[in-house]
Formats: sequence, structure tokens, C-alpha cells
Amino acid sequence: MKYLKIAIVLIVLSTISFFYLYIPSTIKVSTFKLSASHELSVLRLINDQKKLVESMSTYYDSNAHNINVNGIQFTVSAALSNLVQIDIISKDIKTKSYISVNSLNRDSAAINWFFEIPTTFNPLKRLSDYQEAIKIKKATEQLLISINNYVEHPINVYGYDIKEVTLSDTLLITTKFISKQLPTNTQVYNAVDGLNKYLGSFNRKRLNNPMVTVLENPTNDYTIMVGISIDGEVKETDNYRIKRMPVNGKMFVADIKGGFSNIQNGYSALKTYLLDAKRPSPAVPFELLLNDRRKVADSSQWLTRIYYPVM
Repeated sequence: MKYLKIAIVLIVLSTISFFYLYIPSTIKVSTFKLSASHELSVLRLINDQKKLVESMSTYYDSNAHNINVNGIQFTVSAALSNLVQIDIISKDIKTKSYISVNSLNRDSAAINWFFEIPTTFNPLKRLSDYQEAIKIKKATEQLLISINNYVEHPINVYGYDIKEVTLSDTLLITTKFISKQLPTNTQVYNAVDGLNKYLGSFNRKRLNNPMVTVLENPTNDYTIMVGISIDGEVKETDNYRIKRMPVNGKMFVADIKGGFSNIQNGYSALKTYLLDAKRPSPAVPFELLLNDRRKVADSSQWLTRIYYPVM
């Protein structure tokens, strides 16, 4: 009996020692998700409280106005430069957690979620806190998947479905004109008609819709270049010039529906995306007119594809 009591005491002491050795006084938890997104794109998301909550909308509790995963509540709090604070309340734990972002390379990042839970000397409470920390960690893993699925679609962050493409139409016949104001549809399509008429003199095919580039000059007027992609060279004149686009040139593109203000918003979004991607632009952007604006009286129905050259 004496040896049995000693064995029981040793087992209890060993178990308690195991708790203290295996479970530290402060439980540190972290998880991460690899994202095929630019670091600055993810930062732009986590610094926008509304969008960050929207990225986890599958788990949003409209009654409590917070995120709820298996009874664990998450409330988005302040954004702090390159990280955001999220308050956590579970069964027996209330703590602050943080999401940060680290760049892995030009086109990917790691989204990190971490928090700490101070526990007590009570071994049973320490074990309970550890088990609860595991549940919270699993919940953050679910939420990181949701956040990443959201941020990997640029339309959610920038408002447009921005994609990177490789340019296929590399040879253009172009013409230019100067305008005191932004060009009207009449001016643009007069130039297009001139190009089509000139192209008709040669045995060449037009490959795509008209392209337009508008450049503001220091003289407070505008130079407008109108071009059409063709399947081979034609003779140049003073008014009609050949322009060669870089073979396999990379472009960020976005399709825009609407008039001039919508198109300008599209340009702004693409420029922001380009800066966030840390990609230099070797040339000026241009527009591809996807439908004939002469036949579409309502400018809200105009369809335009913006191309932004990148390296």
C-alpha cells in the first residue's frame, strides 16, 4: 500500500510537471496563410475595416455584429500601420490578436495571425486554456482561408477585375491629332474612319477594335493617338505611322463599363494596383474601344478595356 501511494504521488507530480513544462505560462499561438497576392494589396485590405469584415462575411453574425466561428467571437478593431487588431472572446478567454503581412516575393505574401494567452499556476486551468487556444487557432485558420480567397480577387480590393495578360497585337497603324480639350467621339471616330480608309488601300487585315491614347501636353492641350492592330506592315505617310508594340509585352488590364468618369476611375485603380505590385511601367496606358460609341447613345453602356504596360 505504501508503494502504491508513492506511485500515485509520483504520477500526479509527473503529470503536473508535464503541464508546466509542456504548457508555458504564456501560450503563444500563430498561424499563417500563403497568398498569391501582393503584400500591399493585403495591407490595403486589412487597413480597411469594412472590407476586412466583408472578407469574413461567411462567418458574420449580424445580431452580435461580429465574426463568429464555432462560438468564438472575433471583433475587428483598430488598424495599426502594417497590422490590424482583432479582439477575441471565447468560452473562458478574452484576448487581443493581430494580423500582419510579410512579402515573400513580388507576387506573393504571407498573412500572419498571432496572439498570446496568459494562463495560471492551476494545472487544470492551464490545460483548459491550452485546449481553448487550439480551438481558437483552428478558427483563425478558417478565417485566414476566407480572407485569402477574398484578397486574391483584385475586384474585391480595387473595384475592378484586374488581370495580367501578354500582348498579342504588336503591330499598329496609327494617326495623331491635337485637341484643345479631351477628344470627342466624333474626333476619335473621324480618325478611325481615316485609318480604315487608308488600310483599305492595302491587302491587310484589321485584327481588333480601335485603340486610343490621350496625352496631356505642357501647352494645356492634348495629343490623341488612335491606332488599329493589323496583320502586316503598310507604307507609312506623314499622317499614318506604324507603331510596334513589344512582343510578349506584359499588361495589366481591366474592363470598364460606363462613360468618361468610370474610365478615369478605372485608370486610377490600375495605377494603384501597379504601384502596389511594385511593377514599373515602360509606356503610357491606352484604351481598347470594345463597342462602337457612335452606336451607343447611352454612355453608361460604353465598354472599354484599359491596358497598362508593365515590366
